[in-house]
Amino acid sequence: MELYVGYIAAFLGTVCWLPQAWKAWASRDTSGLSLPSNLLFLLTVTLWFCYGLMVGDMPIIIANICAILIVISIVAAKLRYK
Repeated sequence: MELYVGYIAAFLGTVCWLPQAWKAWASRDTSGLSLPSNLLFLLTVTLWFCYGLMVGDMPIIIANICAILIVISIVAAKLRYK
């Protein structure tokens, strides 16, 4: 049961960033996005990914790989469309 809760939490926590990434790239308007905040979140999910690797927890690993990719996309849009 705990595994299912982990995968559901991982899925929801990752998917919630997709609309932001989509909007940033589609509209090319990133004025409402904070670069420091997104960089800090990128550091956070990177550390969670490292933790997941250390403890061998697949929901944490998978969720944070996806989150890293999505947040990198948001940061790239912010840098590109200043």
